[in-house]
Amino acid sequence: MDEIVGETASLRCNTSLTADIMWTYDAGNDGYVQYVYWNSHVDDDRPRLGVNITDDEFHNLIISRLQLTDQGRYDCYDSTGLRSVGYQLTVAGTHLSIAML
Repeated sequence: MDEIVGETASLRCNTSLTADIMWTYDAGNDGYVQYVYWNSHVDDDRPRLGVNITDDEFHNLIISRLQLTDQGRYDCYDSTGLRSVGYQLTVAGTHLSIAML
């Protein structure tokens, strides 16, 4: 999936088995994982992030106005702590690509 810096990306996480999910972000350069969505709230330090819950039981992590600093790994976990899906967001110049892991 290719997007342009400044646009919006949507990362999908199927939550049909649990409504209590968590999204994490890892820039990959310091070994530190940030919790960007948990307990139904987006981290206050990440104002361009949002979560859209759809009728077909997906929690979509929305990243608005994409920037180079959004590059990294995004993982969605269910309420038991199992990873449901992971994405590696790579930004190159004015384009980015998202790979589902």
